[in-house]
Amino acid sequence: MNGESSMSEVKQLQETDAEAADAALAARHQLFPFEQKEMQSNLHYTVCSEFTTMLRAQFKDDADANIGGDQAFYWNAKDDRDVICPDVYLVRGIGNGLRSSIKFWEEEKMSMRFVLEVWSKSNSAAERYEKYERYAELGVSEYAELDTERSELTGHRLNERGRYTVIQPQDGKVFFAELGLSVVYENDLLRLYRNDEKVLTASESAAEIVRLKNLLEAKK
Repeated sequence: MNGESSMSEVKQLQETDAEAADAALAARHQLFPFEQKEMQSNLHYTVCSEFTTMLRAQFKDDADANIGGDQAFYWNAKDDRDVICPDVYLVRGIGNGLRSSIKFWEEEKMSMRFVLEVWSKSNSAAERYEKYERYAELGVSEYAELDTERSELTGHRLNERGRYTVIQPQDGKVFFAELGLSVVYENDLLRLYRNDEKVLTASESAAEIVRLKNLLEAKK
């Protein structure tokens, strides 16, 4: 009897622990938390961070351009699990200040103009299609997908029916009207082009400044 009683008590404790864990999980979804995400690869991090830095430099004088990445966007005030976190985005209508999260119902003038998602072999076709559909539903004007496994950049533009059409590349570059820039994937980076002229990265700009200074010094 004692053995059976002990086993029964253990089972009850296990069930109680499971219920407590479920309750704790549900509680996490009451304050619009920033979702836990898988660790990204170094390539993913480098592509996104370099691209974000270059975009911010291009829009530094535009007070209405909010550029960032890995930001939580909530569209359902009743369920915080309805959230999406673009790798890189350009949003207008909310100013250019930093945010902990963005909620659609609090931003009447907000419009998502551009979004980038960087895919690898760990991302399923279902996940890719789900985000493709979601961004169209949220009215994202232009959507870029980079498949790092295939070294393939695809651009989409929202049409008048609220569906995406593929942006045809020109000379290997994809022109995004919302950015006013062409984008191409080369040497493991997303490079920007304005009027067929390559936009320098931050490190390239710094190196160019040093080079010009050295030239000036040499002429003295």
